[in-house]
Amino acid sequence: MDSLYQQFVSPSSEFSPMPFWFWNDHLDKEKLQNQIKDFQEKGVEGFVLHPRIGIPEQTKYLSDDFMEYVKFAVEEADRRNMHVILYDEAMYPSGAANGKVVERDPTFASRGLFAKVIDLLDQAMDVPLQKDDRLVAVYLAEKNGTDSYQAEQITCLYPLNAQVVHLYDEKVMISEEVIESYFQVNSRKKEDYSCIFLVESYTQGTIRGIHKNQDDGQYKAPRSTDLLNPAAVKAFIEITHERYKEVVGDYFGNTIFAMFTDEPDITGRNAIPGCLAWTNDFEKFLYHEGLHIEDLPGLFFDIGEKTKIVKQTYEKAINKRMLETYYNPIAEWCDKNNLFLTGHPAKSDDIGLLKSFSIPGQDVVWRWVAPEKEKGVTGEHSTAAKCGSDAARHYNRRRNLNEYLGVCGIDNSWNLSASDMKWYTDWLAVRGVNLFCPHAFYYSVKGRERSHERPPDVGPNNVWWPYYKYFSTYIKRISWLMTDSVNQAEIAILTLNNHIPWKMAKYFYEHQIEFNYLHESLFVDHQIEVQGDRLLVGQQSYHLVVLDNMDLSLFNPTVVEELQQFVSNGGKVYQITDNSVKEVLLDVIYLSSVDRNQLEMHFSPYRHAILQGESHTIRMTKIKKAGRLFYFIVNEGDVPYKGNIQFSNDQPTKEWNPWTGDEQSLIKENEKEYLLDLSSREAIIWCVEGDTPLSMQKRPIPKQVRLHPNLIVQERGWNRSELRDWSTCEDLKYYSGTIEYQYVFENEGDKLDEVVIDLGTVYEIAEVTINQSKTKVKMWAPYHLSFSGELLKQGENLLRVRVTNNSANQMDKESLRSGLIGPVSIKGILKKKKD
Repeated sequence: MDSLYQQFVSPSSEFSPMPFWFWNDHLDKEKLQNQIKDFQEKGVEGFVLHPRIGIPEQTKYLSDDFMEYVKFAVEEADRRNMHVILYDEAMYPSGAANGKVVERDPTFASRGLFAKVIDLLDQAMDVPLQKDDRLVAVYLAEKNGTDSYQAEQITCLYPLNAQVVHLYDEKVMISEEVIESYFQVNSRKKEDYSCIFLVESYTQGTIRGIHKNQDDGQYKAPRSTDLLNPAAVKAFIEITHERYKEVVGDYFGNTIFAMFTDEPDITGRNAIPGCLAWTNDFEKFLYHEGLHIEDLPGLFFDIGEKTKIVKQTYEKAINKRMLETYYNPIAEWCDKNNLFLTGHPAKSDDIGLLKSFSIPGQDVVWRWVAPEKEKGVTGEHSTAAKCGSDAARHYNRRRNLNEYLGVCGIDNSWNLSASDMKWYTDWLAVRGVNLFCPHAFYYSVKGRERSHERPPDVGPNNVWWPYYKYFSTYIKRISWLMTDSVNQAEIAILTLNNHIPWKMAKYFYEHQIEFNYLHESLFVDHQIEVQGDRLLVGQQSYHLVVLDNMDLSLFNPTVVEELQQFVSNGGKVYQITDNSVKEVLLDVIYLSSVDRNQLEMHFSPYRHAILQGESHTIRMTKIKKAGRLFYFIVNEGDVPYKGNIQFSNDQPTKEWNPWTGDEQSLIKENEKEYLLDLSSREAIIWCVEGDTPLSMQKRPIPKQVRLHPNLIVQERGWNRSELRDWSTCEDLKYYSGTIEYQYVFENEGDKLDEVVIDLGTVYEIAEVTINQSKTKVKMWAPYHLSFSGELLKQGENLLRVRVTNNSANQMDKESLRSGLIGPVSIKGILKKKKD
């Protein structure tokens, strides 16, 4: 057997899904041990140990009692050769150590910048100050509409002239003499002006804690940390990371391979409205990045054309500071202690912050990405998968992680089908994700506060759990495929560090044109080499760069310089624009986003393959792994695709099925084309092995024999004489679980090659056997299953169908459609032999 194929069929445990394991109740060693055993039996060979709300107060976070359970779970994982990722917070977002950082020093609490506007005609010309507040600046600004001022008419009074304001213990006041003198010149009128105060203060932000009354809005919610303050982050590392090292450090670099940091939030959750992330004297960092004190009102208000640059400069400065004070120190600690840093930043497209991660990551939650309404290819969150995978590609990181499925049920409920879980998994994989972190496996679903805290449980407390090994095996296979491989994209879409465009990406996805996101820092940090008409970065090579309505003036000048050299050498840069305005910073080719013929002419040569007919839901990546080329093809739509496909070069010869593990040789329909028959939510791998695939002049038409199944009424299981939706049966209205149906059918003795079962409509998982056959499971439509004809015997045959519905019926009392609806049909296939 081909050794590469063998690795694919039986991947090692390193490719296992790594689910969040919510520790959300009273912890018990026997229960922990049993759950770990259950995970492994379902093919889940690792977990992210995630403290979650519901842990009793007597098991205080990071206490000896808590850490004893941590050590026990790690030791049990080690005994079973499983893998562990530690989570660096009690709940989320990371950085507060469940409030212990601020408990150590109250000045470590999150800071923010606030703007207070006063009409100059008001009697009260003062702004209250709280303890530890700091006045940053005071301005007089001429109004230009609501929340709008002209930059040229903004005058800084303080701190340029400290004498113009009076600072008191509890408030700041403007000198009346200064105001009067200001309006004695140039016919200025007070009613046309506002006074703007910028004040740095505590945000009162919090995190979600793990104990009673520590959730959002509750009085014990832990205070969030000033992550821009290196002393505060140092305290976080000492309290959290060093504590884990003290207790389970012997397992670092083997059983424990990574530390997960989760969407750190500078201002904290539920911060006072209107504040911007800040820290002491942060304006000095903005001045270093090129802003002036007169520009700061542009952080809050429209000050004309400069507003966009002011806000982008601020975002760059914040992220640069976050790298320096938060991500880099934690990454250095992890590296020193033989751990990878993984997790993800707060925003779906914060690609620049992934520089510090040895396993870059992102998350897909809240059904912001979903199969419906084109959510998989539109909007900010549609970039999340490639945000992590492309950062990994360009920084030569072997793995990239995505935390997914969290609150991805319809209407934020338990209504997440196995079919949807398959869709999300494929959506990530075809975009390059190779470490899957399902959110989440619940230690306990006791009480609604646990069962409905970011539902659903996608593991042991879900009705699909008995079938989870199918998913874990599938995830291992596609993770293996997407690890140590290089996709063959020749197109790069240019991005800022904090913004990834998606409109041209949608066009490329729908036309099977592969691309990667290339972000600003790669140019600034000299990660990119211009070699002739190619941009080289990591193991990638690009011949074409696309700017998707991006303003080059927002980029670092180094980006423009490098691209200009690239263009001079014959490389191509395209600016896709919605309007006729053209920049002159770079010699680019301008294309209209609405002119599809123009786009087709310029980009179709970069397709790996051309598909016949309606193919906008087909996604394709071409990768090289271990010297061999593979096409990974996914149908993201709800309609089957069947049509001919023609490859530009590198003709595939074998098909590997990642769900079943089956391999078969490919046969061409004619000299140039193959038949691609891909049902909805299916994925297939086509391999290029060097041999020339055989061509088929005419596909033989098999003979079909109709077999007639009869439903048996059972005393146990389904005890009704006809197929019905369970939710219409009063005793099954809110039932979640499994019911068995049995059919008998007659075979008159035909020697059949194949038996095809069509179950019709099913909600939602079907487990099927014929006679004593091996079980086959189908979790999404179409519910067609094929068995060998050798299983049939002459006379009566037994078809057993076990159907499992959705957990939401029981957990949410939703009464969703359930069961085997049918109609059920069976046909035998007798394949005609070629002469």
